[in-house]
Amino acid sequence: MSKVFGGAIINWLFSRSDEKTLLDNKISWLETTNEDLSEQILVLKKEIGTLQQDQISIKKEQENLSLVVDGYKNRFGNIKLANNSNSGIVGVADADANVFHHLVSLNGGNNFNEDQVNAIRFDMKTHLRIIAGAGSGKTQTICAKAAYLVLKEKVRERSIVMCTFSTKAKQEMEERVTEFLGGNSQIGVLTFHGWFQKEYNSLIQKYPYLESYGIAGEIPKKDSEKENHEQILSRLIKQFSLYNFDKYEDKNIKDRISYWKNMGYADCDMISFIERHFDDKEILKERQLSVVFSEMLSELEKIKRETRVINFDDMLFNLKCVLENDSNALQMIQSKYKYIFIDEFQDINPLQKQVIELICPPDFKGSVANSTKLIIVGDDDQSIYFFRGAEPRYIKEFDTQYNQTSIELMTNYRSIAPVVHAGNTLITNNKEDRIQKSMVPHKNNKGDCYVKVFHDEQQEANWIANQVLKLAVAEKSFQDQIEKPNFTETIMLYPNKNQLKSMIIALQEKGIPFVTKVEDDLLGVFGINFFKQTFNQLMDIINAEPEELKKEYFKQFIKNICGYYYIPFAKSTSFVSSNANCYPDKIAEFICSSNKYMKQSEATPIKEVFEGIETFMTTNDLDIKSFVIWLVKTPKVKKELIDEEKDWLLKEMNNVSTLQELISKYKVAVKLKEDMSDKLKDYDQNNYNALCLQTIHSSKGLGYKNVFVKGIYKNSLPDYRAVEKNTVNLQPLIEQASPPTTMEEQRRLMYVAFTRAKENLYVTYPRAVNDKPTIVSQFIKESNIEVIA
Repeated sequence: MSKVFGGAIINWLFSRSDEKTLLDNKISWLETTNEDLSEQILVLKKEIGTLQQDQISIKKEQENLSLVVDGYKNRFGNIKLANNSNSGIVGVADADANVFHHLVSLNGGNNFNEDQVNAIRFDMKTHLRIIAGAGSGKTQTICAKAAYLVLKEKVRERSIVMCTFSTKAKQEMEERVTEFLGGNSQIGVLTFHGWFQKEYNSLIQKYPYLESYGIAGEIPKKDSEKENHEQILSRLIKQFSLYNFDKYEDKNIKDRISYWKNMGYADCDMISFIERHFDDKEILKERQLSVVFSEMLSELEKIKRETRVINFDDMLFNLKCVLENDSNALQMIQSKYKYIFIDEFQDINPLQKQVIELICPPDFKGSVANSTKLIIVGDDDQSIYFFRGAEPRYIKEFDTQYNQTSIELMTNYRSIAPVVHAGNTLITNNKEDRIQKSMVPHKNNKGDCYVKVFHDEQQEANWIANQVLKLAVAEKSFQDQIEKPNFTETIMLYPNKNQLKSMIIALQEKGIPFVTKVEDDLLGVFGINFFKQTFNQLMDIINAEPEELKKEYFKQFIKNICGYYYIPFAKSTSFVSSNANCYPDKIAEFICSSNKYMKQSEATPIKEVFEGIETFMTTNDLDIKSFVIWLVKTPKVKKELIDEEKDWLLKEMNNVSTLQELISKYKVAVKLKEDMSDKLKDYDQNNYNALCLQTIHSSKGLGYKNVFVKGIYKNSLPDYRAVEKNTVNLQPLIEQASPPTTMEEQRRLMYVAFTRAKENLYVTYPRAVNDKPTIVSQFIKESNIEVIA
């Protein structure tokens, strides 16, 4: 081997050794890097695992938050933040900027919020439903809307009509619209009765033959010598011997007819209802009630046509009859108005709704092209007149009948936030019986909002009186009554007359002047239905002259007592037709033998009671306490009289020893009621400084700085008769003119009471009434309001 070749091999081997070292180093580096990367991979895997866990946690949290949000929406409606700033809603360069400037200047300088502006500006290509919550400024909004149509859209004023329910609401709307239109307005602002009567009169003036539909006429004035509708009906009830039906189940014929008419039923419907539900009750002797009732209705219509006397129900029903039967009349009124405003639409009854649908037919399915547009405003949560036929579903289901757009006014300008929240929380418990929504408070100021619990009613009333006085002293003086308490900023609401007695005593002891809108509630126990009826019959007997009339009233008294033992009126009428039967032993024997559930041994106490009545017939005196103790044990009274009323009545009887003493108490109550009329007139004209006492039902639409809601416990509110709406078959009860009291409406009643308060809301209840424990109202818990024991 040559040296050269050997050297080349050695050089090659050395070069490969260097390369090997480099490779070994690289391998070593790669192994180290791999280890580092593996460690990083492990770290990243751990981080990924942590992130995955975090993602799962976040997802669960999102799901929980979603459930919370959905729950809130289900309870309160869509979440909406209050916008306290009105800037930028109406721009200075907008075409209608000056119209809004004009409206705002006449609205006390108060701007309209965004939703109100949207309602006012709405182009009316469809009908408009404004869902306006409590204290949301609905009146100024719809009045501004009417003015906007005239000022901006140049709509002819006479083509607009605005309709509401009460004279007071009508006057307020009329004043507001007139002010917005510069002090002169030709827009018709009317109550339903006034509007329907006006249209009916104008139609029969143009088409005289229309008098054959409905009954043309007027309501006689109070001082008129002409018989009014009620007097005519009373005379016919006597003429057709329908006295028994007039007293049946504590509902008189006048009220039944009125209810049925407002439900949209004709005379033929009423007769069929009586045939279906009352003919088998043996109310009349020998003849069927439906036949006699039909004869009476025919005679009633004949007399009303001849005398041209109508009542308020006829004002509504007349227009319906005309529009249903004559195409000329229908065409005339359908082309008369371009816009019809209906305020408080949640209070509309079927008869009113039927007439509105004739004037402006439902067009949801596109089968009708209405030139007239409806603008309805209301709040289903404030529908509290089911006993008059009103239902929240009429406003709730408006969008299923009419091609419409809905705008909600949900900012509450009246009440402080805790009151608004308590109302929201309470009313959501109606669930399916309402449009889902929630009020948003505008006010930021503080005030009281709580429930106060007391040992008994008198302690409750005393605390309210003291608190009323304290608030009144802190108020600015009323007119020129310097340094005198001002009571006009405060109202006390109550669910029923049971709450009044203790309150009146407390107010009189403190020297606090008061007024009440519902004067009959001042009669105390004399306002309890069965006792009122029985007491009045005793008074009739005392005052009756000659003797024959006294005997006739005694027979009515016997029949009334028989009714308390569920004895058919026809049977008791037949029994008293013979004077020989009108003696204590005969009466007791008849009652016991006529009621299969009674034992003959029960005849003795009945006989003793009527022996007392026999003595009363000549002396005008009676052991009233013993009589009432017996009376409340009669089957019907025992079943229908609630414990609170029974205990209240018996307690009152413990304070009198004779009938004459009770009569004296009655006269005091009547005098209080009579004096109240004058005080109320002065109060309504802002000329009398007094605390207002009012039922919750009659307080809707009002707002007071301080609101007390007294006596909120089970059987008071909710009422003892209240039932869940979906648990009863409504139609048979409607056909009997006996609509049920529903739990849903009672809850709305509580909601109305809450939302009357501007700054301070005090809800109270006693732990015991007449020494018996009360059951806490479920509405207290449902409202989540603070309770102070």
